[in-house]
Amino acid sequence: MERLIPAAVALAATWIIGVGVFDENAGFPPVNEAVSDDVLEDTTAARWWKGNLHTHTFWSDGDDYPEMVVDWYRSRDYNFLALSDHNILSDKELWMDMSGGRGAGRPLVRYLDRFGDDWVETRVRNNKTQVRLKTLSEFRGLFEEPGEFLLIQSEEITDSAEGKPVHVNATNIQELIRPQRGKTVFEAMQNNVNAVLEQRERTGVPMFPHINHPNFGWAVTAEDLMKLEGEKFFEVYNGHPSVRNFGDANHAGGELMWDIILTVRLAELGKEVMYGMATDDAHNYFSYQIGRANPGRAWVVVRAVELTAASIVAAMERGDFYGSTGVVLRNIVYDGKSLSIEIEPEEGVTYQTMFIGTRRGYDRSSEPILNADGAPLAVTRKYSDEIGEVFSVVDGLSASYTLHGDEIYVRAKVVSSKTKVNPFTAGETEVAWVQPVVPGTE
Repeated sequence: MERLIPAAVALAATWIIGVGVFDENAGFPPVNEAVSDDVLEDTTAARWWKGNLHTHTFWSDGDDYPEMVVDWYRSRDYNFLALSDHNILSDKELWMDMSGGRGAGRPLVRYLDRFGDDWVETRVRNNKTQVRLKTLSEFRGLFEEPGEFLLIQSEEITDSAEGKPVHVNATNIQELIRPQRGKTVFEAMQNNVNAVLEQRERTGVPMFPHINHPNFGWAVTAEDLMKLEGEKFFEVYNGHPSVRNFGDANHAGGELMWDIILTVRLAELGKEVMYGMATDDAHNYFSYQIGRANPGRAWVVVRAVELTAASIVAAMERGDFYGSTGVVLRNIVYDGKSLSIEIEPEEGVTYQTMFIGTRRGYDRSSEPILNADGAPLAVTRKYSDEIGEVFSVVDGLSASYTLHGDEIYVRAKVVSSKTKVNPFTAGETEVAWVQPVVPGTE
């Protein structure tokens, strides 16, 4: 038996969590905090757009309704957002059972308060209350505004191989892609990357894959990533507490992996640059603390001519973006000889910029990491300290590095003295990652 009921009635029957148990804004900047116009200005027709490309909702394992998630980002001056739920697109009818508490209580209270009983749809089926999840096509009109905010349809293709998780995001995807499988982690990654590129070729719609959180489950090594064909992006930083951004004694962190990947791809394998993304991977929108996958931890800032999916994709594929956990950059300029950075100041905060890269003629040797019994571990190998060398360190709001010509690549990392709000790990300060440049290119 099925009957439709007003959401307010359903709420009265299912509200089991008290109002005010959590403060979803605790520790965060005020809603609608302005971004300096100077940060967004550029001498060309392009400007900077802030966005997150890895986000979850009730459509998979997030803990809030999609409209509430979008509203969180939209109201905090993000310009674009990709909802990337696991192995699903929000393009079908889906009713969520609230009898187990999922979607009921505090989430439903907030949902009703924000969007009203006329918008929220509930029903009773087999004596169980359900709420219908709205599709992207239904709710995007509530939020999108030309030149202000854009929603990008995405999917986290969630696969596995060799008993390890293999997750690949597809940005601006048009059709669902099922996990492609593979005998090895590398094969599964390549097969899923190929599926995204095939859809792009077939549909003519700009889209791209990116490799998610390589250290989640200690699944992906630098050697796996460096061999990929057609892949330009991976997450050097991810806000989920389980992804081990910084590695450990036996596992390379994301930045070291990035330097190894860049060096070998460019100098030995003849492949293209791989860019480093920063993302939220947000799942949890109620309790804001270390150990929860909260929104607002990391994002990309893209310099594009217009706020469209095609323009964002094109700019990112040029490497015209940076990743951040809080640091704002006024400008990034590479003229083929020098890489220069201007930082948007914040009162009482100091900044240090490191220019990092590898020079030609580096020591190409590497060795496996061994376990206590002397057997090789299935992890990124140990490489020379000549890979990912710090070429220069500059204090202040402006920093520049002139290439000598013997560098394989140069990237920059800006570290601030400001302690990050709601960090991935305790004591973390705000950072920005500037994409690598290669001598002889502009």
